[in-house]
Amino acid sequence: MSNQRYLHLNLVGNEINHHQGAPAYERDHGGGPSRRNAYLPILEMGRLAEEGLCTAMFLGDIAGTAGSPAPDHGPPEPITAFAALACQTRYLGLIATASTSFYDPYNLARLLGSLDQISNGRAGFNAVTSVSEEWALNYSKESHPDRKTRYQIADEFLDVVTGLWENRELRFDPDGIRRFYADPINHQGKNYQVLGPLNVAPSPQGRPLIAQAGGSGPGIKVAAKHAEMVFTNANTREQAAEYRAQLDQALAEAGRAKGTVPAIPGLIPYLGRTLAEAEEKQRELDQHVDYELYAPFALVQFGLEYTFDSIDDPFPLDQLPKPEDVQDTIKSTYGNYVGLYTWITEHPGATVRDVTAHSLARGGAQHRKFIGSYDDFVEDLATWHADGHVGGFNLMFPTGVIDIREFVAEVVPRLIDRGIYRGRPDSRPLRERFSA
Repeated sequence: MSNQRYLHLNLVGNEINHHQGAPAYERDHGGGPSRRNAYLPILEMGRLAEEGLCTAMFLGDIAGTAGSPAPDHGPPEPITAFAALACQTRYLGLIATASTSFYDPYNLARLLGSLDQISNGRAGFNAVTSVSEEWALNYSKESHPDRKTRYQIADEFLDVVTGLWENRELRFDPDGIRRFYADPINHQGKNYQVLGPLNVAPSPQGRPLIAQAGGSGPGIKVAAKHAEMVFTNANTREQAAEYRAQLDQALAEAGRAKGTVPAIPGLIPYLGRTLAEAEEKQRELDQHVDYELYAPFALVQFGLEYTFDSIDDPFPLDQLPKPEDVQDTIKSTYGNYVGLYTWITEHPGATVRDVTAHSLARGGAQHRKFIGSYDDFVEDLATWHADGHVGGFNLMFPTGVIDIREFVAEVVPRLIDRGIYRGRPDSRPLRERFSA
């Protein structure tokens, strides 16, 4: 096996992460996905991701209305979608998001364990604590816990599911027959009391990979204890280096080796044969957005509201709290809020329209947006890869199927030629891929 360190590129499949003008753009340009139901685009994107040799596909779990108009008929539940996609792919990792605030750990361990079996060791669990008061009320909660409490619950939740997954095995008995054995875990904690054992047999990777989106202090601590890959936010190489240092310090404090958990930031690429072509694509997409409709939702994801007279007025920065003042109370991921706040302060004079575009309309939440040619994009990825602070990127394409096809045809061959991207499918269990 080669010791070459390849770039991990994962596809984020939720259409809520696309440019909000994508459906109209796809209609005008042809080649968009069938939307007879919300699962069909995910299946098509997943097949293309495998063709493009992506390490894995992420699906977020939107456990209620998303706080803004959505083109995807209501986002599909990730585990269900991946059970279907597992049967149409051979190599693509399948990382399903689920909330530790809403799920029961034994039930989720069964569901993800079953997906791991169906996919023959390609399943992953992206553990999130969720953000919405309204979503909590859908799950018979009186209210949504504060950030500190949510991460305390998440820590215990992950202890339980990991214990259930790791206390089972398939082994050959003296008669030569392979049988399933599992032991109780007898967990008695503050939030959960779970006897076990789990009644789902392990896959070739033993248990699903655990991913986590840890941006704040409590999140990084949970990631350092449990995660095998972190979905993070880094808009600059300096931010990537700073996060790498924070995660490595937390790993050391948790008794794990520094550098063993890759940080994978989000990235939204607007691409073309030339920079001008990429810029024109973004302009055309922007023309399909009703900014009067979307502007009120620009900060809803953070639990914040703001007032304005016109979308072309300067954004009211005085209404936006500093990140350090809301670190424990802000909705959505803290890293996303830091990314948005930083962008606004670095763009004095930005209008309400500009902030709406960056925060919501152009997709990918507050993750880095790249605009340029195919060759420029490869050069950008190579530079970040050479720094050694990230393990790869979670790609959120503006238009989904059209852009993924373009990426597979134009960018993947260039990355392979550059020597930083695997040139053939990775057949190893998912956990082994991120540990290399």
